[in-house]
Amino acid sequence: MFHPDGVVYRAAVRSIAVEGEVGALSQRLAGPALVRLSGGIWRWRGGRGERRPDLLGVSVRFRSSEQITPAASAGDQDLLFVSARYLALIAFGFLTTNRHDFLRNDYYAQLPFEVAGFGRAEFRLIPLRAVTTEGNRVERLERAAAEGLALLRLEVRRRGAFRQWMAVADIVLEAPVAVDQNALCFDPFHTGRGIVPSGLLQATRLATYTAGYLGRRLAARGRGARARGASGARGEQRWPS
Repeated sequence: MFHPDGVVYRAAVRSIAVEGEVGALSQRLAGPALVRLSGGIWRWRGGRGERRPDLLGVSVRFRSSEQITPAASAGDQDLLFVSARYLALIAFGFLTTNRHDFLRNDYYAQLPFEVAGFGRAEFRLIPLRAVTTEGNRVERLERAAAEGLALLRLEVRRRGAFRQWMAVADIVLEAPVAVDQNALCFDPFHTGRGIVPSGLLQATRLATYTAGYLGRRLAARGRGARARGASGARGEQRWPS
């Protein structure tokens, strides 16, 4: 998934678990965060992208400081989620995703991680189903955040069939922030809190996320050049020789 457009929120991560291995993980993740919520395929274009079947994504950066910046620091941890439960069910996810409301879908990290002090694990996000009935998904999310209802619960379970999901932390979206999204590169290999991608499929993400970041930068540069060209053309028409 390319996730070409999204909105970025300042968030607070509140620890839930207090005991054992999950409690230790919960304490490591608590603090400030940046969260990007986005469509999977279509550009937003004033809401037109919401009309087509799509997957939605949530990317979370657990921050080491309160500073709002697109750059990751050494202690940051990135986790990336999509509104399909398994990689093999991506196509089915286009039909089951509620593309009109970020807070009406569950999100899965899909691939396994090796978690310090816990072992091989999977992660998911379960949103609080805030009741918002008007506007597009960006407007609904902003209204829910303003009312203190934009909450994503992070859960973990050990890798394997029939394992139980355990609550780790609540991620509370506080307010949208202006960040250069062309420079904001979420990467599962930002592992400052001890959550490390595991397995062959995870290893392939290092190249694909780097390519996606470079692609966004090149696309933004091309749009800027076209805008400057259009401005120049208008200037020539306004001031003929």
